Amino acid sequence: MPHFETSYTAHDGQKLYLQAWMPEAPKAGLLLVHGLGEHSGRYATFAQKLNEIGVAVFTFDGRGHGKSADGKPSAYFDSYLDYLQDIEALFGKVKTYLPGLKTFIYGHSMGGGLVAAYVLKYGPEATGVILSSPAIKEAEGTSPILIAVSGLINRLLPKLKVLKLDIAGVSRIPEEVEKYKNDPLIYQEGIPARTGYEIYQMMQFIQEKAEDFKLPLLLIHGDADRLTNPKGSELLAQKAKSKDKTFLTFPGGYHELINDLDREKAMQVMVDWVEERI
Repeated sequence: MPHFETSYTAHDGQKLYLQAWMPEAPKAGLLLVHGLGEHSGRYATFAQKLNEIGVAVFTFDGRGHGKSADGKPSAYFDSYLDYLQDIEALFGKVKTYLPGLKTFIYGHSMGGGLVAAYVLKYGPEATGVILSSPAIKEAEGTSPILIAVSGLINRLLPKLKVLKLDIAGVSRIPEEVEKYKNDPLIYQEGIPARTGYEIYQMMQFIQEKAEDFKLPLLLIHGDADRLTNPKGSELLAQKAKSKDKTFLTFPGGYHELINDLDREKAMQVMVDWVEERI
């Protein structure tokens, strides 16, 4: 499968690393948005499975992530709204590159939340949306005081590292956890206060506007996910007005379903869902 790399300069001058995996004769296109702290290169296996059914996969390393980071990954970005503008521009490029073909958007974790927010804010013309373990709802029992304090830290010390991700919660496969820990393009320090605050704002926006979601939707989430709250997926599945809507829970599943014990099933579910709509 041919692999292409290039770059894109965003509306505010931020340079983003782009890559694509292309089948010989594309039947459709998909824009893939990765999760917090990680990078787009981790999706090559999933992209190959999509290529096999004729779907061209376009993706990018987000602001402060992977090869888009200045120097080394920081997971820092000023505003989730800037990220949504990036998605809008790059989804537009997918549609321009594949005129007349069906187009999908896939987002994992924070990327899943960003894709949901993007759909609700921009109303793109897409054939379907896949959200994997999306960040839609804060953890159960999150204190209002903690939320207020985080808002204060965000204003005063936006780059303060406040929260470390639970890396052991990525997968039930020890080798996958080790691979994650040893990847130099993955940010593994504390998440910057501004990033955390912006993700919270993004989640509030999705919760408020969830009933406006009308595009065909596939939601998948592991019920043992410790990194994003499965109840967020439940909320969107219940409130979305999509006529074509599927929500699947993976019993015992951890956060990265395409790198977990049920990875073959998870990837096949998504590939089949896309193939049925091409």
